[in-house]
This record gives sequence, C-alpha cells and structure tokens, in this order.
Amino acid sequence: MTSTNPVITIYQKEFSGHTILDFRDILLDETLISGTIHVPECCFSSVSTLNQHLPGKQVYELTLRLAEHFPVVLTNKLPQDTDSCFSLSVKEEASELHGLQTDCYIAARYKNYLLQNQLFDAAISSILAQAEALGLLDEILPFLEKMLAGDSLYQYYLQGSQPFLIYTGDDTCYSILSVFANELGNALRRQHYLVEYFDLSKENFTDSYRLMNRQFQAIIGVQTYMFSVRLNNGCLLHDSIGGPKYNFVLDHPVWFHDHLQETPKDYTIFTLDHNYVSFAKQYYHIDARFFPPGGITTSNSLSERSYAVTFIGTYLDNSSDVFHALQELDRPQRFLVNRLWLIMRKQPHLPAETALSMALAHYGKELPSDEFLQLLRELRTFILFISYRYRTKLLESLLAAGISIHIWGTSWEFCPLRRYSGFIWHNENLSTEQCLQIWQKSRIALNAMSWHKNAITERILNSMLQGAAVATERNPYMESRFLDGTDILYYDLAHLEELPRRISALLKEPDILSSIAKNGFQKALTDHTWNARAKELLEIAKHTI
Repeated sequence: MTSTNPVITIYQKEFSGHTILDFRDILLDETLISGTIHVPECCFSSVSTLNQHLPGKQVYELTLRLAEHFPVVLTNKLPQDTDSCFSLSVKEEASELHGLQTDCYIAARYKNYLLQNQLFDAAISSILAQAEALGLLDEILPFLEKMLAGDSLYQYYLQGSQPFLIYTGDDTCYSILSVFANELGNALRRQHYLVEYFDLSKENFTDSYRLMNRQFQAIIGVQTYMFSVRLNNGCLLHDSIGGPKYNFVLDHPVWFHDHLQETPKDYTIFTLDHNYVSFAKQYYHIDARFFPPGGITTSNSLSERSYAVTFIGTYLDNSSDVFHALQELDRPQRFLVNRLWLIMRKQPHLPAETALSMALAHYGKELPSDEFLQLLRELRTFILFISYRYRTKLLESLLAAGISIHIWGTSWEFCPLRRYSGFIWHNENLSTEQCLQIWQKSRIALNAMSWHKNAITERILNSMLQGAAVATERNPYMESRFLDGTDILYYDLAHLEELPRRISALLKEPDILSSIAKNGFQKALTDHTWNARAKELLEIAKHTI
C-alpha cells in the first residue's frame, strides 16, 4: 500500500482469509464493518472524515464514502504502515432509532445507485421491517419520507460529509486576511476535513457562479465581500449555495456596514470582540458570534531574545483631515464630537458606541436605532483619530521614560516620536512570517488595540506563541483568560504613567519575565491556536441546522 495506491484495511483478528470488498458489498451488509479500520492519511485529500452531523453509524457511513474511491480489504493482518494510517474502532453506541435514521439517510443519499441496480425496494423494505420489529415504524416512516424528499435535515446530514469552502487571496493589510483563511484551512485539513479554496487573486467573482447548487459543510470568508455578490436576477449568490456562511469581521461592524445591510440565509459574522457581537445583533439584526482568530505556532519560539521591547504597527496622523472635517460640521455636531472625544479620553475603556450614547445623553438626546447607527458611521473617522492618538501616547509613555522600543513599519517617517533616542525605527513593512520572526527575538511585545474593548487579537496570540511576554491593554475578556503579572502584562489607557515602571522593573528581572512569557505561551498553545479554533468551528457547524 502506497500513497499513490492506498487501500482501506478492515482488521478483524478472528477473520480467516483476505477478502476484497467493493462499495456494493459494504452498502448491502453493514456487519462487514467491525473490528478496526485503518485509513491511509492520504485518503483524506479525497474524502472528508467522520460525519459528525449524523445521529449514528458514523464509521459505517465514512467507510461507504471511502469505498467509492479506494479498494477495501477485510483481513486478519494489520497493514504494515499503521503509523501513516488514521485508525477507527467500530463501537456502535447509537440507539436503535438513531441507527435507523442513519440508514434512512444512506438510502436517500445512494438512491440513484440503488435504483440503477434494482436494489432500492429491497433496501427500503429492510429498513421498514427493522423499524416495525423494534416498534419504531411510526417514527421511521415519516423520517424516511423526509430523507427521500431531500428536506432540510437531509441537507444538514449531507453537508457533514462535504468540504469546507474558504475564500482566500485577499491582499489587504499585507495579506493578513489570506493568512487567517489559510491557517484555518490547514487546521481543518489536519483534522482530516476536506477544504476547498476559492482564490480571489486568481479568479473573478463571476467564477463563483460554478458553486451554485452545491452543498458545503460551511462557507468561510475573512472580511470578504463575496457574501454580497448578486446574480443577474438580483438574488444573492450564496442563497443558492448550501451550508452555513461564516464571515470574520475583524473591526467594528460599522466599517463593514455596506456588506451587512442584506446578507444571505444562514449567515453569521465571527468577531473578536464581545461588544461587536451585541452591536451586530442589535443594529444589523444578524447572527453574530464571538470567534477571534487563532495564533500561529512555530518551532522557533526559544530563539535568542535580542530585542527588549518591540512594536509592530502603523502610524496614522489624520489630524488635518479630521479637523477640516470638524469645521465642516454645524455647531451642535462639533459640540457633540468634542463631547465624544472628552468621554473617550476620560473613560478609554468604553466601547465607541457607549461613548457616543453618553455624549448624546449629555445633550438630552436619544436617537432611534437607525439614526444612531448612521451617526456612528458618520463619526467613525473621529473615533479612529482618538484610537491612533492613544497609540502614540502609549509609545511616548515608554520613550519619555528612557525605554527603547524597536518599531517596524514604513508609516512612521514623519512621526514626532522619532525625536526620542529610544525610537529605533526599522523602515520596512513586514509579512506575517517576518512578524513572527521579530516576536521570536522579543522579550516584550507591546500591543495596542484598535478600540476593541472586550476582545483578543491575533497579534497578542502570535506574540505569545513565539515566546514573547505580551504587554497589552486590559479588557474583560483578556482578564478572564490571562492573569496580570503571571501570563501577561496589562496596562490601562487611563493610567499609562504606570506602565514604564512595570516594564523597567521586569526588564531587570529576566527570570520573572521569562516565567510570564512561558505561562502566556502555554495558555495560548492550549486554547488559542488555529487548531483550537478549527475544533470550535466544527462544533458550531455541527449545531447549525
């Protein structure tokens, strides 16, 4: 058996002989599937693993799908290369009802084959006879009719054996969106699921029309516009593609407003901030889940730490544009923006929408939801201005205290912080792989949030997984997962004056800093890798009917 000529082995210790089984043998006699089944890993590039959507007989159903593509051998000899096989023990734990329900699904899925071979009537009669003998006919007969009619439950069962479709190829922000898509896809493949990519850098969106009328275990995008694509008749393309649709939205939903106005059926946004979940549900009336990106693991997390403190990010000084826009507003609007800024400066732990609500309340105003949403959209540039101001303030708090920071990014050329001798500028934009290499050499990775107030980001996780101690803004989600001074270093935007003292002290205590880095690494490795996210995604898809 080789990867180019794989064979499925059904190992039964008490079996005498060596029998080659075909698809028909297995379809007509499920008792052949007992003992241990050894599946070469390469088979999962053609067939997806166990169908977790089914109520029972998952190993049997998988063996049927494998037998459609590969030879199956029933023998009392183990394959020579068991280390390169995925092994399954046939332990029937399903109830009799669930087993019969799976039989109904299988009869429906292979209906055409059964009809072509004059086996359909016999298969249906066998199911009904078993149901009657078990006193389950009243439950099974209508269930069988639904399966044969291809109703929504049948489609759900079918999707459990189909590929995941992932949109990739977006070059936004140094291709980070494609990195997320590929990392998730690779994690699913490592768990033996089929993954099909649609590469937006190589295919036009009209090429996606070929996906119509197909079923997928899920369709996944990372801040993609594809879920807004319409057919010539005006209908959304993805209403013609079966399976739940998940779109990662990595910033405040208002920045993705145009793509949230009308969404396809079975659509959910994944977001990295609990506040964004609530906002999307309240103002866009769509399903939203807290589902942040995962972190990337490498084999080089114990590199020599040649950088004390590092920061990778962009600098934006949009003050001239912002103040020009401010002058264009009428007097009440200018007062409102200034009140909003005041609240954001005094209470920087608040989400933007909460700060805006408080600013309106100061002037005795409370807007209907649609008007509030529109106002928040109009003011988002002013909110972004404050976010970047705090980024600059964070860095200056350390630089002014004499702490040097290695800073990467081409956007820092005209930043006034360059007057500090400790501002060590690396005038280059980094790919994700290069970022990982920098964090592998960092003792402390400094992180600034983009006004996410109950969130976790991939930069935090990637830094931890490269063995750096992370210093980041405090928020409720982070505090529920990582302990300050044990797994991570927190700072408060309202009290940045406290951060330099902590950083200076820890740089003088390498053992303590190393302990924080190791603890953060272990927690990120246990709960926050892309492998962990893939498992979470499978559970979500499993329970989406």
